[in-house]
Amino acid sequence: MKALHRRLAAVAILLVSLVLVLVPATAGAATKTYRFSISGTEVSATSTTGRFVGAASGSALGTWYAEVIHNPLGGGVGAQVDIRSGGSFGMALAQAEPAYVVSGQFSGGTIKVLNTGNHCSNQVYAVDGDLKNVSVTGTGHFAATLTHHRRSVLGRCWLYAATVSGTVTLP
Repeated sequence: MKALHRRLAAVAILLVSLVLVLVPATAGAATKTYRFSISGTEVSATSTTGRFVGAASGSALGTWYAEVIHNPLGGGVGAQVDIRSGGSFGMALAQAEPAYVVSGQFSGGTIKVLNTGNHCSNQVYAVDGDLKNVSVTGTGHFAATLTHHRRSVLGRCWLYAATVSGTVTLP
């Protein structure tokens, strides 16, 4: 009888050990999502291209840049234009997870007018872009609010800065 109990105990210990070994391995095999908060400024713009740089924090600390190619902006609140495939996105991170350097391109998305900037107030846009060819995850998502800061000087409306803040998610 003692031998049977020992064998059952050994089988139970073996099964528990296998479960403990296999469960973390299976959970670790799942795709990890990296999420970054971004903030920055628009450093140059044309009617169809915006270039941005800034700081990233979250899954790692670093810097980021984006070149967003889009149809010309315009229209009232709620109007949106398409982000064209192309452009570029990149990050330089201070640690190796997900990598020291991340690169990719925009595959599409939209820019939506949230505030047209009546009476020379700030213009606000929602940028919602999909990323492709991301070096560490294949795809990603860029979601940010772009604000064109404006002031009236001597009766003329001047754009004096453009800031962006949001998130980048790399699934």
